[in-house]
Amino acid sequence: MNKQENSDEIPENTITYVYIPDEGVYGTIISQGAWASMVEYFDGGVGYTIEVPNDEYYVVDEIGIGYIKEKEENL
Repeated sequence: MNKQENSDEIPENTITYVYIPDEGVYGTIISQGAWASMVEYFDGGVGYTIEVPNDEYYVVDEIGIGYIKEKEENL
C-alpha cells in the first residue's frame, strides 16, 4: 500500500525558516517557486510578505509537522 492510499495518515506540512541577509531578518516561506519564493517576516512589530529570489536567502531550519490518527482499538 503506497502512502497516497493510506487514509490513516494526514499529509505532513513543513515549515521552512530562512534568513534574508539583505533585510537582516529571519522569516518563513509561505510559498516556494522555481525561481522565487514568498517569505513572511516581522520587523518592529510589523508583518511583511515579500517575494525573494531563491538565491537571496538561506534555509536555516525545516520543521515537519505531522499527525497520526489513533484507532479505537489502540486507545
